[in-house]
Amino acid sequence: MDKSMYKNFDYLRLIDNYKEYNNPFSHDFNIIFQSSPCQLLSEKMQLIPDPKHYNNRLSHSLDVCKIACLIVDYLNVIMEKNHIKLINKELIKAISFAHDIGHPPFGHTGERSLDQIMLKSGGFESNAQTIRLMISDQFNVTFRTLISLLKHKRIIPNVRKEGTELIKGYYGYMSGDIERLLSIYQENVLEQYIIDMADTISYVISDIKDLIVFLGKTRFIQLVNMYFTVDTLFEDSRHIFKHIGTKELLYLVTDIIKDINENILGPLLNSIENKTKARCEQSIISKFVNNISLKVNDIDPMYSELEIPIQDQLKLFLLNQITRKCFLESEFNKGIDTKIDLRINKTFEYLFSLNTDVTILPLEQQNVQNLLSITNDTNKARYVCDLMCQLSENQILHLISHLEERIILT
Repeated sequence: MDKSMYKNFDYLRLIDNYKEYNNPFSHDFNIIFQSSPCQLLSEKMQLIPDPKHYNNRLSHSLDVCKIACLIVDYLNVIMEKNHIKLINKELIKAISFAHDIGHPPFGHTGERSLDQIMLKSGGFESNAQTIRLMISDQFNVTFRTLISLLKHKRIIPNVRKEGTELIKGYYGYMSGDIERLLSIYQENVLEQYIIDMADTISYVISDIKDLIVFLGKTRFIQLVNMYFTVDTLFEDSRHIFKHIGTKELLYLVTDIIKDINENILGPLLNSIENKTKARCEQSIISKFVNNISLKVNDIDPMYSELEIPIQDQLKLFLLNQITRKCFLESEFNKGIDTKIDLRINKTFEYLFSLNTDVTILPLEQQNVQNLLSITNDTNKARYVCDLMCQLSENQILHLISHLEERIILT
């Protein structure tokens, strides 16, 4: 008899609405995919602040879904051999499209800006915001979907000192619901490992593709030659891969940099036609997927774990360093971050100080009325964060433009 990957409690929901679904995970996927927060991801940046011409959060989520399904196909062969019921693809699709649904406009820069604003009001963090949505009446997803999405199992402090870095966790007011989940699930479930792996593969490749287009091939190659060297990256690698001896790590870094240049960067730079690009990317993804192995938990298969070869772990880390060294840490991008921070702060201040039901933002009247009725500053700040997450980047730019016009006119 095959061992089950899923148990009855996986299908429970925090809000007991007494409805039974033939396929609870399919229901989760449909609710998530058809929701306005999910569709709005197409208007939120992934790396480059131009979601129409570069990868955005929705195209990234679609990519994560495709890669995660490839991983599932690969793992389900192993499941069958071990007489374990198969991983549910509808669940994987639901998690894929929900995993970034809590992101605010302007990506991680917008996230950090909101967190600094919320230092004394419980903080802001994109995964915590995702969970905030998923436990709401609008979504009310299954326990298994929720626990698969819960990346960080600690409470974000309600009050932190000025300048404190972003803390990954969940909001304090969620403690009751999260503790209920954690009392049932003792460890990370397999789906979380699958989505994390698919997420990492997706963004390291898509970020490099966007950089090649954004910077142009010539400038991209110049920056890679400048920063993607053993001398530049060895110390960074030592901080992360402390369990590897110095000589072995030096050998691995040297070998993997050469491999990346020849088998990833070279093909990506040379693939011009769309069909060639697709084949190139598929080849890169397949190599990562085919190297995955599974540490099967015979007692409780839901707690089985992915095992990634150390060479691939290091390769993904070094690929991410290309984006970091060539773009994220550049003075040019720091200038972009400063502008984003200013826009996020201005938008938050405008909404928090709103004292009329007339707004130049396309918010539903009920949302405006709800905002105006909140008297507690902490609750109002949290609600403003929710409203900001409902805005596209263009809407925020439109708002700032109007506010600046008002200043000039007065």
